[in-house]
Amino acid sequence: MKDNKKRCNAAEKIGSILHRRLTLLMLISFALAAVAGVAIQNYVQQRQSFTLINEYLADFFREWDMDAVTQWEEEHWMRDNVEAAGRETYSDNGVLTRFIKANTDRVSELDLVDENGIVAYSSNPDMIGFDLHDSEEMTPYLSLLDGEDYYAPPLYPNPFTSDPSLNMVYIGCAFSDNKGLFLIGIDEEAMHNRLVTNVRSIILDARIGVSGYLIACDADQKVIASTYTTNLEPGEAFERPDLLPQGDDINETITDLYGKKSYVAAVKKPDLYVIGVYPTKEADALRKQENLLFVLLFFLTYTTLAITLTMLLKSRVIKQVEDIHDSLNRITEGDLNEKVDVGGSLEFVELSTGINDTVDHLKDRLEQEKEALAAKMENARRIQESGMPAAFPQHESFALFAVLSMAEAVGGDFYDFYLLGRDTLVVVMADVSGNGMPAALYMMRAKTLIKTYAEQGLPVEQVAKKTNQTLCEDGAIDMFVSAWIAFLDLKSGVMSYVDAGHTHPVLVSDDVSFVKGKINLVLGAISTADYVKQEVTLRAGDRIFLYTYGVIEAEDHASQRYGEERLFALIREKIKDMDASDDSAFCETACQVVLEDVQQFSSGAEQVDDITMMWIKYKKPVSKDVV
Repeated sequence: MKDNKKRCNAAEKIGSILHRRLTLLMLISFALAAVAGVAIQNYVQQRQSFTLINEYLADFFREWDMDAVTQWEEEHWMRDNVEAAGRETYSDNGVLTRFIKANTDRVSELDLVDENGIVAYSSNPDMIGFDLHDSEEMTPYLSLLDGEDYYAPPLYPNPFTSDPSLNMVYIGCAFSDNKGLFLIGIDEEAMHNRLVTNVRSIILDARIGVSGYLIACDADQKVIASTYTTNLEPGEAFERPDLLPQGDDINETITDLYGKKSYVAAVKKPDLYVIGVYPTKEADALRKQENLLFVLLFFLTYTTLAITLTMLLKSRVIKQVEDIHDSLNRITEGDLNEKVDVGGSLEFVELSTGINDTVDHLKDRLEQEKEALAAKMENARRIQESGMPAAFPQHESFALFAVLSMAEAVGGDFYDFYLLGRDTLVVVMADVSGNGMPAALYMMRAKTLIKTYAEQGLPVEQVAKKTNQTLCEDGAIDMFVSAWIAFLDLKSGVMSYVDAGHTHPVLVSDDVSFVKGKINLVLGAISTADYVKQEVTLRAGDRIFLYTYGVIEAEDHASQRYGEERLFALIREKIKDMDASDDSAFCETACQVVLEDVQQFSSGAEQVDDITMMWIKYKKPVSKDVV
């Protein structure tokens, strides 16, 4: 009887201790959680205020587009005035001069160019008779004689700031019959007036919330325009230049500005600062009520939880819970052979059985998924391998060799080469974004399109353009191809190529140099992109090295990139003077030298991108009897 009484007292004592400790723990956790919750709410409210300001700033820059506004104004002016009144009305130097005097705030020079590209009439006497063909800067406007409606260089950032020698920029509009064009000249003063006018038109009525506002300042930190409620005068110095950012990042702070404590966010653009101001009084108006409501809801939730936990303590569950917890920890750490074996109440037996059944099912599913993934990766790998040329040709005019080292079972790199007719070698080096089966299928699609259009006899720039248009029409989301496509004329050694966002090849001739030129947009991104053909002439014995980004972006254990400079030095020091008498052996050996150097550099670090490269040697012009 005494022993039973002692055991009961001990149980009651343990229960009392657990009760007190649980109550104390609940009170402490409640206080800490309430304080933390209020602090988090305050922080979230502050971030929401800055987010609101930043959204207004973003809306401003979306609406304020200097290039778009200028294009719209000038195109409509030309249509509404020149086209409507008739070209003959403006075919008079005096009329053009008078128009300039009446619109000096937005236009500085007007020129009428005939269908031969010569200025026939102008408000500037020095421009009359000027031939657009004679100026490299004016030649692009001749596209307006070939069907284009409008042409202008980028007008923002301010071109006069980036080029102090510039005194005039032009906007060209074609006549509807394409028999001539209209040049609108804008000097630095007119450009500034346009910027100020456009900014003021947007900011004047812009308000953040009820009492917030926007301010725009010029590069000298003087007010250009502000929301009408501020009463700030244009030309007035901004009160707090310390709030303006020096770089591209948005500067955010809570401070007193123009007599009110406010949330302030400022962003810098070329020739322009834009500041968003949101008074804290308005932003914080509902914060106290929200905090009180949060505390009350939190208290009710915690009270309910405390009562529930107290009821659960009436039974001896702690040991069983600890045992189950230990088993679950081992399972979570990866031991799927762990079995939960907890006796006691029927509920714990059911729970143990359920956990064990779930783990067994998980093991089966993981094994199935592993097998399915392996099969998919193997299929994708086969697709990618089938897309690569099976052998490297033996040809009297050229030799080549290529290597592909994939970072994963399936990557996005590919290369291709084949002859068109008897005297043109087509070479492709490309990298598809992404990996796995989608990248492999996209690679095959791009490779097939390039070859199809090449075999249709299209020039290299049209091959790139057609391939890009078709890939865009296919509608693949978030996929594109960077590519270097070249046609090598085996008779002359002239290599015509298009660089679609790819790496610069290395040319080994008398010296070692990168083949650099205009980089076009990657394939599959924008359907309207144009591609420019460029040329490099190879002499007998010249060699050229093509590669993907995986070569120069390989990293060592310290996250240092391999880089173009290291690649250039390797080719100059170890490959340039390498014995190239055996052409095929040279190309293969040169690939191995580069691959081994990259792998040695990145030893100890994970390969994160495919490494693909190709060496080509132009031996001599093709013989007439080669078929």
